[in-house]
Amino acid sequence: MTIGGRDVLLQQIVARLPAGSELTWKQAEGPASGPMTLRGVHFSMPRQRDPDCVPTPQASCAMGRIVLDADVVTLDPALRPLLGRTLRLDALDVRGATLDLPRSDTPFELPTWPDVLPQIEPPLALQAGTIRIDDFNVMQEGEPLIAIRSARTGLHAASGRLHVERLRMDSDRGQFTLHGDYLPRENYRSDLIGTAVLPAPAGRTAPRLGLVAKGDLSRMSVAVAGRLPAPTQATLTLRGDKDAPRWHVRAKSDALDIGLLTGAEPGTPMALNVDANGTGGNANLHGTFKQGDFSATIQPSKLSLVERKLQLQPLVVDLFEGRVTANGIADLQDPNDASLKFGVNARGLQWTSADGKTAIGGDADFGVAGKPQAWELKGQARLQRGNERAIVDVTGTGNRDGMRVDALRASMPQGRLDATGNIAWTPSVKWTANATLAGFDPGYFAPDWPGAINGTLVSTGELREGSKGLLAHVDAGKLGGQLRKRALSGRATVDIDGDAYRGDVAIGLGNSRIDAKGRIANTIQVDANLAPLHLDDLLPDGNGVLRGTLKLRGARNAPDIDIDLAGDNIVFGDYRAERLLAKGKLPWSSGNGLLLVDAQGLQAGVPLSSLRASLRGAVERLQFDANAQGDIGTLAVQGNANKQGARWQGTLASLQFAPQLGARWTLQQPTRWSWDGRNGTLSQACLRSADGGDLCANADWPRRGLDLQGEQLPLALAVPYLPERSDGRPWALHGNVDLTAQLRPLGNAWRGTAKVTSAAGGVRNRARARRDLLSYRDLVLDAQFDRQRINATLGAVFDDDGRIEARIATGWDEYAPLDGALKINTDELTWMELLSPDIVEPTGKLDADLRLSGTRAAPLIGGNGRLQQFATELPSLGIALQDGDIRMDAQADGSARIAGSVRSGEGTLTVDGELDWRSQDTPLLLNIRGKDVLLADTRQVRAIAAPDLVVRYRAGQPLQVTGTITVPEADIHLERLDMGVSPSPDVVVLDPVDPKTASAPLSLQLDLTLAMGDAVKIDGYGMQGTLGGSLRVLQQPGRDMRATGTLEVAGRYRAYGQNLTITRGTLLWANSEVANPRLIVRAEREIGSVTAGIKVDGDASAPQVAVYSNPAMSESEALAYLTLGRPLNNLTGAEANQLSASKAALNAGTGLLAAEFGARIGLDDAGVTESRALGADVLTVGKYLSPKLYVGYGVSLLGTGQVLMLKYLLRKGFDIQIESSTLENRASVNWRKEK
Repeated sequence: MTIGGRDVLLQQIVARLPAGSELTWKQAEGPASGPMTLRGVHFSMPRQRDPDCVPTPQASCAMGRIVLDADVVTLDPALRPLLGRTLRLDALDVRGATLDLPRSDTPFELPTWPDVLPQIEPPLALQAGTIRIDDFNVMQEGEPLIAIRSARTGLHAASGRLHVERLRMDSDRGQFTLHGDYLPRENYRSDLIGTAVLPAPAGRTAPRLGLVAKGDLSRMSVAVAGRLPAPTQATLTLRGDKDAPRWHVRAKSDALDIGLLTGAEPGTPMALNVDANGTGGNANLHGTFKQGDFSATIQPSKLSLVERKLQLQPLVVDLFEGRVTANGIADLQDPNDASLKFGVNARGLQWTSADGKTAIGGDADFGVAGKPQAWELKGQARLQRGNERAIVDVTGTGNRDGMRVDALRASMPQGRLDATGNIAWTPSVKWTANATLAGFDPGYFAPDWPGAINGTLVSTGELREGSKGLLAHVDAGKLGGQLRKRALSGRATVDIDGDAYRGDVAIGLGNSRIDAKGRIANTIQVDANLAPLHLDDLLPDGNGVLRGTLKLRGARNAPDIDIDLAGDNIVFGDYRAERLLAKGKLPWSSGNGLLLVDAQGLQAGVPLSSLRASLRGAVERLQFDANAQGDIGTLAVQGNANKQGARWQGTLASLQFAPQLGARWTLQQPTRWSWDGRNGTLSQACLRSADGGDLCANADWPRRGLDLQGEQLPLALAVPYLPERSDGRPWALHGNVDLTAQLRPLGNAWRGTAKVTSAAGGVRNRARARRDLLSYRDLVLDAQFDRQRINATLGAVFDDDGRIEARIATGWDEYAPLDGALKINTDELTWMELLSPDIVEPTGKLDADLRLSGTRAAPLIGGNGRLQQFATELPSLGIALQDGDIRMDAQADGSARIAGSVRSGEGTLTVDGELDWRSQDTPLLLNIRGKDVLLADTRQVRAIAAPDLVVRYRAGQPLQVTGTITVPEADIHLERLDMGVSPSPDVVVLDPVDPKTASAPLSLQLDLTLAMGDAVKIDGYGMQGTLGGSLRVLQQPGRDMRATGTLEVAGRYRAYGQNLTITRGTLLWANSEVANPRLIVRAEREIGSVTAGIKVDGDASAPQVAVYSNPAMSESEALAYLTLGRPLNNLTGAEANQLSASKAALNAGTGLLAAEFGARIGLDDAGVTESRALGADVLTVGKYLSPKLYVGYGVSLLGTGQVLMLKYLLRKGFDIQIESSTLENRASVNWRKEK
């Protein structure tokens, strides 16, 4: 078709438009057969605001207009299909267009099924193979709805049929895709798949949604799932008759933020779990809802919506620890004869004051009945506080447009409130209210605000459309009475007109007086006087006193400031100030002023012990000098700020920051800066650390962005911020890092990169150690980030030939998806010595290949890790572990299986268990088993065991150990078990562990059974024998270890110079302390027909010792047989003295009792020891006369003599010891080395 034909065709199209429509264009290009381009297109057509409105001669219907303006519209039509009433476009391009839609005034109607589903009825069938839209804005009467940056799709729309071909749309409301079919004419058969990625504020993860809809009304499934921001799912299933199908709806989310869907500011997310099912319009409903501190439970309830008739049968909701039940019906079948009748009953509602001391209980009954155009409200609420009750009655009438409150009365023992008013909600929200208070107690409604208030309240207002905003007037006059047990007096008037405010307040409450008067419009004039203000008068959780004045004069955004405020012990929400002083005058632009701020004990987001600031000049010509000190350290800054036009600029003259932990930072030279609200600059600013290294920044935003450089920054700068080592030693880091980072503008957002490099570095056990426990070289960390995402990679060579590679991609908040990987390969394991001071020279090979997924709040770990050929020495136990092989394999459910083994001695210890990564607590379960495992091989103990243990650990909970340890073979040398030597007073320990910083011991919960085998041997302190039996040991955190069971001791015991046979050696525990068993010990010797022995009974903390014999004889006679093997009448004089000494020692009890006695009388040493000079045990007492000189005196338990002992400490572990006894004199030089 020719160019002329094109113009004829366009004119024909204009002529056939509906009445009142218009289509114009500034320029047309190309033939009608296409492609045809129209420039400067304008299309407008009328549209009824209410499609159901029928005009009459007496009344017309409200009309609006659909207006489309486009810079360029390009069409490539196929004309022949027009004969079949189908407009086919091979291509449609629209660029630079605006579509303005009219507001709809369609009145609300209850939906009916399936009429509620959208219909597809275009005036002309449309088939477009390729549609391209760029810069397309949709508005509603001038208010933006959506701005489409680009859209690409194909479309086929006809009566009862719609096919969308791979729609991809990018807009200010998000990114959307849609593909599939929707066929209302075929029983609403649908096959649709769609996605949405919605915008999010900076630092928040973008919400994502997916939609799948398949089937028709006889069998359809619809699912919506995504993250909003937590995982959210909703499903709908339909089965059966299309007019009354069986249906089921489920919706669940742990955190659903509606603001993310509507584009509003993010709010407090809600958690919900709702389940509804039914047939047709009948529904059964139950579920839960929680948002912040508010929660509600929907009990099993019934609702019905059939043929425009809504019924609650009933709806039951539990909230505020009570129950609300709603019953009723709204019959809207006939608009001319509609009716409604609803009743709401509340029982057992409760709410409390902030401190929980005052509780309010509430019951209520409300009813609404009538027609939509004329209905009545009547209700009563009964509020109980202790023994007192308040009753609230309300009556009113209403229609479709609003409501009149005929009477609202709240009566209580102290007084009452009477109010009337009107509320309109169509066409806009308006209200008038009048109230009289006579001893009204608001504490029944807000428990933290009890009182008895007198006065009047008047309020009028309107919520206007568009930019006009709120228009309101509030007048509170003749206020009196008391509030929170404080006398109340005063008045208040407030007017609001859009963004203009006017007020006059004079309030007295308790010891506080507030006078404030002013207006805020294009200019500001405010006068406030606190004379004084006691914050606990004003706020239940407030404290402290503020006194002084504040005056503001000048332009609204540039007022002169005149302030004289002082405060003490201020508590206001999360803010604290032990002392606050703000005094001075500071003009905004002209003149010279001085404003001083001095605060102590400040908490305003960052805790500060002190803040002092001096501001001189004017706000637009400001000189500042500030010092702040707090937990983070001390900061001192000086500089100036000046305003020229819309641009602020100035100089940061000096800055010093001394953190509480770490090195001091100092600004090297003054730095220039500027900012005008959108553009800013920063000259090169460099901070130098006292430990070395520079950190520099400069900016030119948004032209070039922000640059950050760090050069030769010592790793030691990080030491103060690292966690405490398990051995209490300080971290010894060496090496330097370099940092380069950029922040670049990207449209209305930004994008950043950072790179950290280090040529070499490492960790040593001590600063003077010659080797590294962990070393690295060629470390590179790269990161890219923007407002929603961060991506980082790390690579380094460590311990010569090991390699670590890591990457991570996630967002900034806890709901952000997590994607990452970690690979480690090394055969140097010396870094394990950092984990425990007992590990020495570990060797082996570690390979790990881990994958991260899930979210930051709930990470999942996949992959595997393996430690093989592991070997190490444990000197404290005297053993060497060998042939270690431990493997961790991540499971699909987010947990990880652990399995491995290690050889110790001739036995092998096996480990298997599970580590659950799905919980932040990271619960650990390990099964530890083995046979012939060498547990210790030292001079004190050599033990072989067969453990069968279960270990459980959850963060924040005690470590649980249960099971059995069988000890088939052991050699226990009692005298060597307590060989630790306390340092003498003159010993100085270098580099001790700070007890304030030493980590707390891990809390332990034990349920352990110790079973002794047949080859457990013990010796020492005169004992040679075996140990048998079993013992169950129990320990709860914070309590003493207790035990139940029996241990049997057999063998020989040497006492009184004789070898005694242990005929019974029993230690009993009956849920008693481990250190205090019950003793039943018998040791004896046979001399011919006489058996003499010693018995020990009672608790170990207070044993009872006695001598016995068979046949029975006196204690002295039995002791003679026990110690000397002869009766008393056969003893010589010396033997009799020896016997007396033995008896005295026996009567004195045990060496433990002697030691306790010595400590009580001020001796450093008292007990039973062995004397080489006497060749026997002696009862000794002694004391240090100086840190190096010790003197002791002892008496032989066998009566063979006395001994005097002197010991003198030399240097480097050497000492001289001299013993002088009645038998001989001895001297020795000793050397001792402590390990």
